[in-house]
Amino acid sequence: MKEFAFKTCCIAAFMFFLAPQLHSQNTQTERTQLEAKRKELIEKINQAKKVLADTRKKQTTTLGELKAISSQIQNRQRIINNVQSQIGFMDMQIEESRDSLERLKLQLESLKQDYAKSILAAYKGRNVYDKMMFVFSAQSFNQALKRIQYLNQYGEYRQRQAKLILETQHEIIEALNKLIAKKEEKMRLVGMKQSEKNELELDKQEENRVLTSLQLKEKEVRKQLAESQAAAKKLNRAIEDLIAKEIEEARKKEEARRRAELAKKEASGNSSPKAQSNTAIKKVEPDLFLTPEVVKLSADFELNKNNLPWPVERGYVAESFGPHPHPTLKGVQVNNNGVDINTQPGAGIRSVFKGKVTKIFNVPGMGKIVLINHGKYFTAYARLASVSVKEGQSVESKQNIGTVDTDEEGVTEVQFQIWQMDKKLDPEAWLKN
Repeated sequence: MKEFAFKTCCIAAFMFFLAPQLHSQNTQTERTQLEAKRKELIEKINQAKKVLADTRKKQTTTLGELKAISSQIQNRQRIINNVQSQIGFMDMQIEESRDSLERLKLQLESLKQDYAKSILAAYKGRNVYDKMMFVFSAQSFNQALKRIQYLNQYGEYRQRQAKLILETQHEIIEALNKLIAKKEEKMRLVGMKQSEKNELELDKQEENRVLTSLQLKEKEVRKQLAESQAAAKKLNRAIEDLIAKEIEEARKKEEARRRAELAKKEASGNSSPKAQSNTAIKKVEPDLFLTPEVVKLSADFELNKNNLPWPVERGYVAESFGPHPHPTLKGVQVNNNGVDINTQPGAGIRSVFKGKVTKIFNVPGMGKIVLINHGKYFTAYARLASVSVKEGQSVESKQNIGTVDTDEEGVTEVQFQIWQMDKKLDPEAWLKN
């Protein structure tokens, strides 16, 4: 029973003293991750600023300029939300520091009271004669030794009490300094948030200016949109045809292998009727004709969802996946089969995963395109100026496959797509955030 009570006390002590520390460590870890994310967003804003500087050299307002400003606004808003989250974590840490400080103060008060009692007891028994009588009045030699040990231990106990009081006082001073530092850090974050809000307001004003300028050139913008949509449709059709061809070739190849295997079994007399065998083959779904190696590659690709490397070392999403309103033309919907990633002129384009180059082709308005097979998945890289791989070549993750093109308006964007067989996927859900 005593052992159970002792274990219960130990668990209670752990919960009281260590649990708050573990919670504080988790909070600090989350704050560190938020700070790392904030720095990434700042880097993307700096990239957008560089794009703005490049496009403004053309001395004419462009859609690329509007995209850069819009991306800058989105990332700025994310930074504000990020800093607000950091302020929330900082408030939690300040509250924890205050609680820790109060616990230390209560502990110090208790130590002082105990020490005062021991000093008072020592004062009352300060007479050396009384101590000697306390020892000599022992009924045996062993009892006398124990009484001497008690007196020595009591003296050591008072010394430990005094030392513990000093140590607790130092801990209180240290905790107070940490609390002050955290409050100062919070004030820095609050200032940073306000600064980002001011920058956000300036960005929105600039966005309105560019938007107004582009709306005055509606005819030209509509012409550019029509050309862009036509090029996107050609690219989409080409990719669909190529993927369908890949699937059909794989199906025929596997079907032929199975027929040969069945014929071999029939020749040895160890198979069911041929008619039943042919019927069984026809019922197999197309994606089940994939070989074990292809199935494994597909599974590996799926395991890397939300963790694939970007096709460029530095860049930001200038236009997201799927249908969305046109940035300048009211009531006009545009549809993106992938994502447009803005990057630096001459930047290298990388394969996001290991696979085999299926096709290299050209589409007017989309430049050179590289299609890479990853089992049941395909990735497409469009608007390339040059290509450094060949059809049929195996590539590794992050391997350079070419360089990005820069259009007449000074915009440098790669169109990146992910397909699962004949189904288009949102690349942002697969790329590492």
